[in-house]
Amino acid sequence: MSYNSKIDPTEPFPEDLSTLDDCALHVLNSKVHRELDAEYLRGGAEMETEFRRDELTEELNRRVANEHRRGLSGTVSYLEHAI
Repeated sequence: MSYNSKIDPTEPFPEDLSTLDDCALHVLNSKVHRELDAEYLRGGAEMETEFRRDELTEELNRRVANEHRRGLSGTVSYLEHAI
């Protein structure tokens, strides 16, 4: 089995990102961003890849907002860690 660090726009993509655990969501986010980088180098991003990035951003933001609402200030959120 080979590992690909990108996800092509034609490859299957989860319909409901809320079912993924945090680790799987971050891996998928990384693969989509690496695919976007490759597409930009080839001349422009595919609409599907941009849509996937937006979906992932929404889910990550939703999780961060839920974390803050629950008052889990001791945990470092994904967005805070990325900065």
